[in-house]
Amino acid sequence: MLNRRQFAISALAVSTTSVIGCKQRMQNTAGIISKVGIQTYTLRKIFEENPLETLEMIKRVGYDYVELNARNFEKTSPLELKSMLDRVGLKSPASHISLDMLKGDLKPLITTSKTLGFKYVVVPWINDDVRELKDWKTHAKLMNEVGRQLTDNGIRLAYHNHQFEFADLGGGTTAMEILLNDSDPENLDFELDLFWAYLADADILGLFKSNPGRFKLCHIKDMGANKADFATASYDQISSNLMKNVGEGIIPFESYFKHNAMSGMRYFIAEHDNPKLPYDVSISTSLKNIKNFKF
Repeated sequence: MLNRRQFAISALAVSTTSVIGCKQRMQNTAGIISKVGIQTYTLRKIFEENPLETLEMIKRVGYDYVELNARNFEKTSPLELKSMLDRVGLKSPASHISLDMLKGDLKPLITTSKTLGFKYVVVPWINDDVRELKDWKTHAKLMNEVGRQLTDNGIRLAYHNHQFEFADLGGGTTAMEILLNDSDPENLDFELDLFWAYLADADILGLFKSNPGRFKLCHIKDMGANKADFATASYDQISSNLMKNVGEGIIPFESYFKHNAMSGMRYFIAEHDNPKLPYDVSISTSLKNIKNFKF
């Protein structure tokens, strides 16, 4: 028998799936992705020095919005970034932030989010010295509580995975399971990076089925056919040699996006950690192929 909390979560998941399904059908009537964003980390080598020119290029290529990240604020204030976004005609519904920004006073984060119009702030990384099972329990508790506070302020908190969240921490338990099971769907959403999940051999459809409505955002980058050669490779080797522009690899994106009504997916964000020059050609290739998805 379900206890009260389990019943509430199950009811919320069913309700969320129904609502999202309706919205998704309206947004992607023909099984296409109509609006595509890009994570500015893709263009970090030029963004910090020339943010306006980089945003202009993103707009010129045809992207609908950007997902910012914390390094974008190192040299440029939120107000300056908002002015640049308005000037070029782009919005930023989401941004990556550091886990440390969830500790202590949340007012600066809330102010920045409201200035730039963030609907989501996303924790994209956990340092390798705090990845034991007990650490993930602590992270889940923190994100659940802060997610509740942010939701009260009209901002949603999400977590973005790499491959290590799918590793066995002992007894078959993974970090991804802890984050999902030890947090309330009302307080924490997820941004599924399909590249890293696929590299980890994660059961992506199983994640959707077990956690309906929780994957509101995704990162889309492709993978070369020689995946097995990179099982123990470094990040630099993976990003330079295994990552591909969308449509130039083997990840079956359309088979996942067929289930958007179940997963809850709303934001489709292209990314490449180490794109080849010229950048406009690389990001244009990914955009074109995402817009050509049929599902």
